[in-house]
Amino acid sequence: MPRGAAAVDAAVRGTAKVAASVSRSVSSHCTLPSTPASAVSHAVAQYHEAKRRYAQAKRALKAAQRHIVPTDAFGNRKPRLRGWLHLVTLPLCIAASIVLICIAPGGPVKAACAVYGASAMLLFGNSALLHVVPWKSAKVTRVLCGIDYSNIFLIIAGTNTPILFALSPAIRVPYLTVIWVTAAVGTVAHIVWLRAPNWVFTLVYVILGLAPVSLIPALWTAPAVGPAATVLIACGGAAYIAGAVCFAIKRPNPIPGWFEFHEVFHLGTVVGYTCHVVAIYLVVCAL
Repeated sequence: MPRGAAAVDAAVRGTAKVAASVSRSVSSHCTLPSTPASAVSHAVAQYHEAKRRYAQAKRALKAAQRHIVPTDAFGNRKPRLRGWLHLVTLPLCIAASIVLICIAPGGPVKAACAVYGASAMLLFGNSALLHVVPWKSAKVTRVLCGIDYSNIFLIIAGTNTPILFALSPAIRVPYLTVIWVTAAVGTVAHIVWLRAPNWVFTLVYVILGLAPVSLIPALWTAPAVGPAATVLIACGGAAYIAGAVCFAIKRPNPIPGWFEFHEVFHLGTVVGYTCHVVAIYLVVCAL
């Protein structure tokens, strides 16, 4: 039996007992006429009244819940769609990563694609774990938050890795060294400095995300990249940056309580990932 129905039945049984007790008391004092039939009738009326009030309260509770925005372990607003975009993207990301590794030519390129796939799966997987699961522990939530934001550095570095195999080692090696060192430092800093203002790391994300701009001429003319892949790379970077800016300024909030600025940020990462994974497919197939 549902808990609500059990509570109503218990209340009704209690009411019936009280009614019977009152009836016996009244009969013994002969102040009011009372019969067993009237006591039962009164109890039945109490039962139906209790059921009516329970149903009314249940409807009112459901109506109120529709207007209540959930909160996380820190008491911050947590719109209902928080994390679901990344949860849906995760299996698609896993499938795309497996196919990409399989079609990649040679050991080094396969390794680069594996790094990219791992960084993307970690990004979407940890984000879904953090945002979809209703964590009650502030400590667990804080750790997952640190990993979540650190993954942004890793996805930037991971995305650059297979793309740069289309360029000469003279360009690829120093560029990847700088990118990965910056990503490593940023990852550690984010885990250590959990209470940093949003704009601090957002600025670093944007600077790191804009780094490939310096390579656009080389990518545009590279045989394995060309204009199509270069445009996709630029569009993906723009989507990531736009999402990061929305996260920093906490705007816009299209559907309050359901889809707010954080969800817009997540949408930017999904769009950016989609553009980049298609571009990497084009590059890998041309190598």
